[in-house]
Amino acid sequence: MKPTPTILLAHDQQENPEARKHFLELAGFRVVLVKNHAELVAALAKEPPALALIDILLEGKTGFDAARELREQTQTQAFPIVLCSHVYRLRTFRDEALRCGAQDYLVLPLAPEEFVRRIQRALATFAQPASGASSAA
Repeated sequence: MKPTPTILLAHDQQENPEARKHFLELAGFRVVLVKNHAELVAALAKEPPALALIDILLEGKTGFDAARELREQTQTQAFPIVLCSHVYRLRTFRDEALRCGAQDYLVLPLAPEEFVRRIQRALATFAQPASGASSAA
């Protein structure tokens, strides 16, 4: 039996993450909620997730900063990062997310089916770059 993939959901304090958590759980994921950058780092030290879903308005650091930091660490390059926001809706923010090493940028809210589909796509298409190779986003 295949283990249940874990999604680490780092959410901002301005919205309730329960709906996103619920949709991901219905799709077969285990979801670990964290509410700031310090909790994100602590959770990653305990157990690497299948995917990190990080809000841009993360307390402590922005989601962009968190993604950059994660991509610089060898042990956190083995899973995809998806950044998201209810507030930052312009294409320039999506472009910045991709430059930071994220596989996708979600402008919320999304229909539940689309939200889950985008998470599944990030998991399916994530490929760890070979040693010494640069990845193209």
